[in-house]
Amino acid sequence: MPRELPSLNAVRAFEAAARLASFSRAADELSVTQSAVSRQIQKLEAELGQRLFARNGPRLSLTDLGREYYAVVQQGLGVIKRGTERLFRHATPALTITATPSIITNWLVPRIADFERAHPGTSLHLNSSTAILDFAVSTNIDLGVRFGKGRWPNVTADLLVEDVIFPVCRAEVAKRLERPSDLLREQLLMESPSWDLWGTWFAAAGVRQTPPKPVRLSDDFNVQLQATLLGRGVTLARGLLVADELREGRVVCPFPIAAPSPLQYYVVCHPERHDERGIATLRGWLRETAQATVADVPALIARSAAAR
Repeated sequence: MPRELPSLNAVRAFEAAARLASFSRAADELSVTQSAVSRQIQKLEAELGQRLFARNGPRLSLTDLGREYYAVVQQGLGVIKRGTERLFRHATPALTITATPSIITNWLVPRIADFERAHPGTSLHLNSSTAILDFAVSTNIDLGVRFGKGRWPNVTADLLVEDVIFPVCRAEVAKRLERPSDLLREQLLMESPSWDLWGTWFAAAGVRQTPPKPVRLSDDFNVQLQATLLGRGVTLARGLLVADELREGRVVCPFPIAAPSPLQYYVVCHPERHDERGIATLRGWLRETAQATVADVPALIARSAAAR
């Protein structure tokens, strides 16, 4: 019979090898040799009396029992990691947000000082990434901002703000646009095929023609916005991302027409941490600040369209 708990070193080696599907990469992560990882896995399999990995030449995969055990191990180590991170947070108050580069650059960075003034002693760390992180594994991340319909597994998702979509371009481009249908002759830009909302905006503008297929330059909205600033096309923007640019006149909205977006930004976190005081405080600040930002957008759009 195995002990009540297997060797923690063996469990860590198993978790890393299972997650990375490689003994050598697990060894690199754990700063040990590949043979040391292999010995720990063999020790764990002998202790459990079960094979956890199926080895087929260079390919490494989990057995059915290995997958079942991996789910348990990942959950257990996640609890330990989150508990440890919580202790560190008590010692050094800091909160980490993961979000896309566009949210961080265009919206969060100009407003970080406001949060830190309102909550002295707590600092914000920003993790710029387009990846959808697993909060059970990435325990150093407190909150995330994601774009979509609010349905993701293993997280709680709170709507950040009800945002709108509308076209933006350079002033000289806006001058040649007399009616919304004129945009059909322009190069339309988008971030991702799955986020193409041009049809939604044209419908709100009363344009019945099918819009041309937009050009995808990058997954990063900032690349798309930079192309627009250089006169390379018209971007379908969201208020949260371009409110500051509209206010400062760096981009122009050619028509006073905005459409509700079927996709929105959400604040997400691990379900077990949803009600933690620090996370609840940060989530409340994010929502309040986002709502204040978007509240100005209708007036900014109207002013921009009138001045073109």
